[in-house]
Amino acid sequence: MNNTWGLLGPEFLPNTRRTRNLGLGASVRSFNDLAVPGLGGVWYGKQLLLATLGVAVAETARSRGTKVQNIEAANAIEALACWLAFKSNDWGTDARLRGSTKLQGKDDFSFRYVRQRNFYVTQPIRMATVQALPALGFVESDGSRFNAFHCSTAGKDFIEQATAGYRPRNRTIIEHLTLWVQMKENNVDTDALRQVLSPLEPLPNELIPLLRERLIQGGNEHPEDKQRRTNALTWVESLRRDKPDRLMWTQQPVMISEEHWHDLRSGALFFEVRDATITALDTLEAHIGGRSNGQHYSLKEPIPDSLKAPIEKLKSAAREYLDAKHVNEDAKKFCNECIADNSSRILRSLVERDGHVLRLLGDEIKPGPAFRGAAPQATADDQDQETSHARNIPLPANISNRMRNLYRLNLDMLGELDSWLNLEADRSKE
Repeated sequence: MNNTWGLLGPEFLPNTRRTRNLGLGASVRSFNDLAVPGLGGVWYGKQLLLATLGVAVAETARSRGTKVQNIEAANAIEALACWLAFKSNDWGTDARLRGSTKLQGKDDFSFRYVRQRNFYVTQPIRMATVQALPALGFVESDGSRFNAFHCSTAGKDFIEQATAGYRPRNRTIIEHLTLWVQMKENNVDTDALRQVLSPLEPLPNELIPLLRERLIQGGNEHPEDKQRRTNALTWVESLRRDKPDRLMWTQQPVMISEEHWHDLRSGALFFEVRDATITALDTLEAHIGGRSNGQHYSLKEPIPDSLKAPIEKLKSAAREYLDAKHVNEDAKKFCNECIADNSSRILRSLVERDGHVLRLLGDEIKPGPAFRGAAPQATADDQDQETSHARNIPLPANISNRMRNLYRLNLDMLGELDSWLNLEADRSKE
């Protein structure tokens, strides 16, 4: 399914033309942070390495007088990593790679070109690491902006262990990439760089204890956040080992505290409200798009038959969330809006919050700038690949995507991610 929830969806940003924030981004981020603190959208180890490398290389280049931002260096290194990976697998699709369309056919990887904004994708993998890098202690920063990050001692150790033994042109990886960023070296199509950078190549076994220690110890975080992440890691490892059928919310694992479980369950209920909301708005959009008398709908009209079931499902999901009595006030306010007795009031509230796909003018609902007039169709973009690969993890319904990310990251640390992704790809073909 093409996710149109924007900041309310999983830990990536979909096509901005269809973003629906609905004023609830903070609530979604809160539920994700309560589920697995500090993980962001990370689900395999090379994400962390590429982003940390970007920070370290940019710092080194700046120390030599080259003007370059962390984001420029990190995006360029990521583009290079994906290009090298695509070349190695004959441009086959893989959930860990982005930019097959943008990168195919390009052969000049001089930094002056790669640093340009239109060279690579608009939503790089790096975006998923912005929270994780400082939370796990790979960088230090006084703020949350990627350009303000500085590589920490742990980050430098991470890079050193990941790149040890690889010497393109008899240089360290950091030195070679720094010269590239300084536009003093253009030869980046080397086997050493591919093995270190490619998301398809596993992290060295010697590096895994450091990564696992970072997940457990973290950076400058609250002890409760570290404990939750540690407990969640223990849980997903038990799922990997025992391979149960999909779990129900009545099956609380022993390593997850009552408070943590309540947050996980409440978040899942809220995400169910999210899905029901999107279904209702998509159904309304399709109704307006299919009208022969103009693309609009008046709230004074009777509710269309096609909308009755989606609205009832939304009301039911909202009541269930409210019954959980979670402390998130913004989510509570939204769900109260979704249980109004008058269906037209519910639609008015939803469209007022939207304003992007649908907009409200008085009592009239009309197309917004992202209006398509039909339910979104399934797509095969990079983010959809990531989401589809996570559907068969045996976790309770609607749980935060961060728990699925942690499950896959644990597989990666154990050297099992490749085989798991291949199995999931085979299942998707059945």
